[in-house]
Amino acid sequence: MKHLNYLGSAVLLALTVFLAVILLLPALGVAINWTPKTTPHRLLANPFIGWCLVVALVGGLALIRAGTLFQQCVSALVLVGLIFGLALATGLFWDAWLSPMLVLAALPVQRAATDVLKSLVR
Repeated sequence: MKHLNYLGSAVLLALTVFLAVILLLPALGVAINWTPKTTPHRLLANPFIGWCLVVALVGGLALIRAGTLFQQCVSALVLVGLIFGLALATGLFWDAWLSPMLVLAALPVQRAATDVLKSLVR
């Protein structure tokens, strides 16, 4: 379990898998009629946005495992900043419910990265 929760990334990984599963359901032949103006309906109506989000999250999760511990923490904080920016943009212009999901998934990564950086400074 510790391997999956590297630098607190388990929640972010779960969100990424959740988004990918929602986007893959129509390709698997599972047709769910989502209520309009919900996050899954908007993700399926605009698959380019959903897949770009999944690719950005997967790329960020892969980057926080590369390099030295200091580089991993810096990469994690850059990923958190990217996620906060994406959350701000989606909350203002696209889907208000996806924004808090992104922010709450990124907070454990931010906390773990700052804790590790504090321990490296001492």
